Amino acid sequence: MKYSIFRSIGKQIKLIKENKMSYVYILWALKAVFGGILPITSVYFTKYIIDIIAKGEGQNKLILTTIIISMICIISFFVKNMISGFLEACSLKLRQAEFNRCARFYQEIDYEHIEDAKFQDENQLAWEAISSDGRGFERVYILINELLEGIVSIILFTIILCQFNILVASLCLISTLVTAFINQRIAKFMEKNQERLAHASRQRNYFNLVCGDFSYGKDTRVFDLKDTLMTKYNDKSLNYIAIMKLIANKKILYALLGLVTLLVQDSFAYYFIIKSYFDGVITSIGDVSLYISAIVSFTTILRLFASNFTDLISQSKLVVAYFNFMFAPNLINNNGIAKAIDTNHAPKIEFKNVWFKYPNTEKWILKDFNFTINSGEKLAIVGYNGAGKTTIVKLISGLFMPTKGEILVDGIKTSDYDKDEYTKMISTVFQDFNLFACSILQNVIGQDDSKEARDFGIECINRVGLKEKVLSLPLQYDTEVFKAIDENGVDLSGGQKQKLAIARALYKNGNIVILDEPTSALDALAEAEIYQSFNDLVLNKTAIYISHRLSSTKFCDKIAFFTEEGLKEYGTHDELMNLHQGYYEMFKIQGQYYQEGNDLNEKE
Repeated sequence: MKYSIFRSIGKQIKLIKENKMSYVYILWALKAVFGGILPITSVYFTKYIIDIIAKGEGQNKLILTTIIISMICIISFFVKNMISGFLEACSLKLRQAEFNRCARFYQEIDYEHIEDAKFQDENQLAWEAISSDGRGFERVYILINELLEGIVSIILFTIILCQFNILVASLCLISTLVTAFINQRIAKFMEKNQERLAHASRQRNYFNLVCGDFSYGKDTRVFDLKDTLMTKYNDKSLNYIAIMKLIANKKILYALLGLVTLLVQDSFAYYFIIKSYFDGVITSIGDVSLYISAIVSFTTILRLFASNFTDLISQSKLVVAYFNFMFAPNLINNNGIAKAIDTNHAPKIEFKNVWFKYPNTEKWILKDFNFTINSGEKLAIVGYNGAGKTTIVKLISGLFMPTKGEILVDGIKTSDYDKDEYTKMISTVFQDFNLFACSILQNVIGQDDSKEARDFGIECINRVGLKEKVLSLPLQYDTEVFKAIDENGVDLSGGQKQKLAIARALYKNGNIVILDEPTSALDALAEAEIYQSFNDLVLNKTAIYISHRLSSTKFCDKIAFFTEEGLKEYGTHDELMNLHQGYYEMFKIQGQYYQEGNDLNEKE
């Protein structure tokens, strides 16, 4: 069931209890009482002072009254602000708890959604609700608290003004409703232009980033892009300013309308008060002061209440998007119960009548695909770009499920495995891998700091040829990756990062090893080193090796050659060469480039 605005607010209120913070409800009530009576106390303070002076009741009573009312104001103000500070901390704690839940949820959702552009838009909107203390989730808590405080003041001021003239109280309420309508129109106009503003902001921020990010420095200087980038930045900034100006002009127009409404209200209210005084309905100057101050304060509080309520609706829309995202059906499917197979066993992988296309697309990447990788086999997958090689990796890794058909691992459908158990069996080096801002060793072993984990992690790092580099660093294996995070860290080269990613896959020790372009950033010598130890790296594993470099295929038992039409050739290197078809032609062309390069080097 989709969340509405008021259901979303109700859910947030329930979360207070779910997080074992029910004392927040009591604090809300206390702050509403002490904050709500403050404006009333201020209004009566002026009345009593004027009446005492007008009646000549003496200096002692004046001083005593001043002290009593001042103490009430000070105590109320102190309690209100003390509770406010504590409630802000509670709101932050509640948002942080939800932030952690969302982060865990994002790690658990089926990976296929992550590559869906529509899902990413929804995800971005959801994160906006919990990523800042000034809007969304936390802001709703603060606004609820402010509204409760406003309700107390409104009730008390309504009683005071109704005792004088119910028409004046009604006039203030009508004026506030007009103001609320104006605020709502402004909010709708803002919402209508929010997409344009966000689009213009993204464009401006991109060029702002490019012009200020040192990582772009080489390109901007070598290719003299400074003037081009600055021109684009100025254009996008002017576009952003134009939209902001449009919004500001509309706000000014509505603000003028609100000002006229306020002037009309005040004119009639003051007229009734003055007339009542001269007609003898109001008998003291103090009462005149009371009602004038009450009208000013009541109007201010009503308008603030209307503004806060409009803001609450606006901020709740972000939270609605968040809850609808968090509780959307079918984002997490983990119905399987099969356990991971023994790590010493190399599984057999079978594709049976597999059809696959990416979410929200119409193009079939695989059509009625049948394919088998035998237990312990080392398979090289090669072919043209866009032929679906990386898609096959994602399917075997369990990141995607077939649109139709099934994939079997040791005779069990991948969908029948428990997701976490299945992941244990997979060691992958992706083409677009990432390292993280932690130590070199932690990038391999994670948070397991036991001696056994450290020893095995160091062994894996050494096996991929990083030992000499790591031992040259001051903190060696405990050196932080990325100087941008730690000034004593190290920025590894592309090839060194790739070796570290391979070490991470070795450490995991999965039954299935998948290497997707694992040597693309390595030089020839480093690549040869990895190739030579390839058999050792995947010993007793079922291994899948994807590469554009056909020189790697001689280390594999079988070769699968793909074109855009799917699997076209399958067999050993010699068998495919004897076919004199696609694989043969690609191998010849690559060999020719290597030979031409060698000949050129010899001539030089």
